[in-house]
Amino acid sequence: MIHILQTILEQAHAGYWEKNLPENRSYLSPAWKSMLGYTNEELEDSLLAWEEHIHPEDLQSCRGEFEDYLLCKDTQRPYEVDVRFLHKNGEIVWFKCTCKVVERNPHGEPTLMLGTYFDVTESKRTQADLQHAVDRLALATRIAKVGIWDFDILKNRLVWDDAMFELYGIEPKNFSGRYEDWESGLHPGDLERCKGELRAALDGAGEFDTQFRVVWPGGEIHHIKAIAIIQRSASGKPFRMLGTNWDITEHKNSEIALKESYELNRVFIEKAPSAIAMFDTDMRYLAASRQWLIDYHLEHEELVGRSHYDVFPEIEEEWKSIHKECLQGKVLRREEEAFVRKDGTIQWIIWEVRPWYVSQNKVGGILMYTADITALKRKEFERGKLEEILNRTNEAAQIGAWELDLATNTRVWSKVTKDIFEVAEDYIPTAEQGARFFKSEKERKKAADALEDSVKTGKPFDLEIEIVTAKGNFLWTRSIGKPEYRSDGKCIRISGTFQNIQEQKQKELALQRTLDIVKEQNERLLNFAHIVSHNLRSHAGNITMLLKILEESQSETEKEEVIGYITKASDSLMETVLNLNEVISIQTNKNLQNTEIGLRDYIERALRSISGEIQRYKVKINNLVPDRIRIFYNAAYMESILLNFLTNAVKYRHPDRIPEITLSATYEKNRLILSIEDNGLGIDMNRYGEKLFGMYKTFHNNRDAKGIGLFITKNQVEAMGGKIEVESRLNLGTTFRIILV
Repeated sequence: MIHILQTILEQAHAGYWEKNLPENRSYLSPAWKSMLGYTNEELEDSLLAWEEHIHPEDLQSCRGEFEDYLLCKDTQRPYEVDVRFLHKNGEIVWFKCTCKVVERNPHGEPTLMLGTYFDVTESKRTQADLQHAVDRLALATRIAKVGIWDFDILKNRLVWDDAMFELYGIEPKNFSGRYEDWESGLHPGDLERCKGELRAALDGAGEFDTQFRVVWPGGEIHHIKAIAIIQRSASGKPFRMLGTNWDITEHKNSEIALKESYELNRVFIEKAPSAIAMFDTDMRYLAASRQWLIDYHLEHEELVGRSHYDVFPEIEEEWKSIHKECLQGKVLRREEEAFVRKDGTIQWIIWEVRPWYVSQNKVGGILMYTADITALKRKEFERGKLEEILNRTNEAAQIGAWELDLATNTRVWSKVTKDIFEVAEDYIPTAEQGARFFKSEKERKKAADALEDSVKTGKPFDLEIEIVTAKGNFLWTRSIGKPEYRSDGKCIRISGTFQNIQEQKQKELALQRTLDIVKEQNERLLNFAHIVSHNLRSHAGNITMLLKILEESQSETEKEEVIGYITKASDSLMETVLNLNEVISIQTNKNLQNTEIGLRDYIERALRSISGEIQRYKVKINNLVPDRIRIFYNAAYMESILLNFLTNAVKYRHPDRIPEITLSATYEKNRLILSIEDNGLGIDMNRYGEKLFGMYKTFHNNRDAKGIGLFITKNQVEAMGGKIEVESRLNLGTTFRIILV
């Protein structure tokens, strides 16, 4: 019989064991061993092998329970326990162990025990998963404060868990477990509706999914959400309801607040002075301000509930994409946008689109803010045209703009200003670089003083400055500046214009030169008139006096003597007339013929003309003028000028030293200057300086001096556009600087 049982168990994949207590012999079936992953040969049939594979945490309890069972006198009672064993692969397996004493000795002591093992690992895992799910559900419902209820319809028995009592604010002791207990807690305003919804659910007309208010014993009102399933018999008759309740008071209060907020927003939007519109998630109008209606000519339209795209069918896909992005939570803005209307006109707007929320993370729609700037853009366009015209005018007149920010010490130049300075368009002006554009330190200081004075006094400035452009060109400019002040009286910037006045300045300078020439010629004319009047009057008076003497003479000898004087006076008069005629010829000759001459060659020629005088007085000549210097000049004037200065240098030599004459030539400011230096008697410039070039002016007691040479030489030099400068010290010598061209 035992062998038959053993065979059945092995076929059922169950383990079998037996224990002969008097003989201390054990048997472990191959099926039991295979349940642990071993072959029959790998494990011996012993109690020790059994104990070694029990999980250490279960071993002591198994031993204790087993020993207690052996001491038990109840022969019908089996031993049954769930034990964890260690599989060969290291995993834990659960076995359900059962055993029973099947034989005893006459003293009632157990002699043979039989037992079975069934693998319940999968069942244990399922049970653990189920318990885990139950625990998680309990935890979730406890955290979420979800109550669970069970209503036996036939017995009118209502069972609540602990959370349900908390939701309704009552103590379990005050709850009888009847349907009427639930009804008594409902708000009077919701009672009939809830009863109707329950009847409809029981009749199969719908699900029981509702919301209602409950009134706590203290009068506090809470909002409850309720969902239930209904169990029905085969005939369709309901017999049981299982459901949940949870508190949605906070959510309801938020909804109420949101509704109130929406109403407040709607009123705010409608009364807002700017153009605002509120839309739902389908871009239907919820509200629009008065200004919105005016800006888009919708004063006679009813907008609420209408689609934005029906109101504005001309809206393009780009705008629709913007609306979709904002409905996803984005905030978008543009400072200007061209809105092409249905009739083809363009409306310029500033806009911002942002979402509005019904809850923390749920978008309820979008708010659109716009401002019509069409009139402003039109003025901006007109201003742009005017600026373009002004820029063209400034470019034509070469008038540029500039600005100096005193707070940051930064400068801004317009394109025309950069063109005037001949710098690149990307040039950034600085104080350090700006200094190099002034032609001289004097010009730089004049500009700096004007700026400083303008900042101090608040007065604008207007000055002309000569600059050197980036390309090295000299240019006359006009700078006008005006300071700008803050409310606290601090100057923050100076701005103004910069104009190229080179052509104007050249004409002005040319005019000034012409005026100077006219003035000089008038002065010459007046001087000449005085000379003519004085000299001719002197000669005429002398001749008149001699003629009277001639009339009064008695003897022929006296008459011949007087006639001799008259002849000398006549010759003197003729000489004066000839001198005056030469001066007039120089000053009135407008057709002077200039040729290219070598300056050194003409000096050598003049020196050869007076070589006799040079040798006689042993004059040392230093001709330092280079051969390369050639000029366009009137040859006769050049010869006359050189002879006059050289003969004067010899004539007015110092008696106590060897005469020395040095000639040199240099260029200063693009003009050729010939210097003739001697070590002669010199001239007292303090005494005779202003009379040096006067007609018939002499300054030494030289009987050959007539006072006409320097006068004629000066006129010749000036007739060629030059001038003469003199440096002289008495008894030391004289230097004449002839500015030729």
